[in-house]
Amino acid sequence: MLTVLDAGKARKLILKTLRILALTLACAAVLIPLAYLVINSVKLQRDMYTVPPIIIPKQITFEHFQVTLSNPRTLRFITNSLIVTTITTTVTVLCSTLAAYGLARMGLRAGWLASVIFLFLFIRFYPRITTVIPYFLVMRQFDLLDTVWAIIIGHLGITIPFVTWLMLIVFQDLPREVEEAAMVDGAGPWQRFSRVALPMAAPGVASAAILTAFLSWNEFLIASSVAKRQAQVLSIAVASFVTDRGVQWGPMAAMSIIMIVPMILFALFVQRYLVRGITLGAVKG
Repeated sequence: MLTVLDAGKARKLILKTLRILALTLACAAVLIPLAYLVINSVKLQRDMYTVPPIIIPKQITFEHFQVTLSNPRTLRFITNSLIVTTITTTVTVLCSTLAAYGLARMGLRAGWLASVIFLFLFIRFYPRITTVIPYFLVMRQFDLLDTVWAIIIGHLGITIPFVTWLMLIVFQDLPREVEEAAMVDGAGPWQRFSRVALPMAAPGVASAAILTAFLSWNEFLIASSVAKRQAQVLSIAVASFVTDRGVQWGPMAAMSIIMIVPMILFALFVQRYLVRGITLGAVKG
């Protein structure tokens, strides 16, 4: 009896140790590059190219941040990123939520619904590089090159299919009995959506908005293809430090910190909504 108990305790201890080890490795994989980025942002330029590399600098400087923040274009980069992310997120959530609710309640046959879902996923995951040149030509035809609208339209082509698929799953997992009761009380389609389904799906909507904001804020390929100067965003600003004269590691690291700090603060603030949205429908009572 004691042997069985000891074996059970040993198994639990091993599993707990493995979990801690896995979490430690995952945290290290995320935090070590971030820590090295912070170190590079305050490292002297002469210390960037030493062999072996200097991990902990003896002297730090905030010159890279000063140079980056004193550049008047930096404010424009930040403003453009905020405009693009805000409009993309708002339009995506509005359009995708309505589309997903309609698809979830249309009563489509399983085969048709599977085809629609496959189309959404195909649009979301096919290689973006194949559309850069055609998209550039279309934006040039409409005289939208080097405007935030060209970036926003390109981002909507990525985010709307993905969020529609995500919200479709959320609405399918909601109990229909509540909506049927509202229908008996005389509620129309819009009332059932706005007053019944949407409040129940609020965690899913919040998580969709968060994921859309992250994607739009960090996207580079579309933005770099249609924004040459006036409409450049922070992701392009970071890449601009790779020049024909070499890589300006210090300013690049400083600009990267400026870019990721808002998203880190945003993630810390909304993480509980993201977790609730991802786990919505995972447990049904």
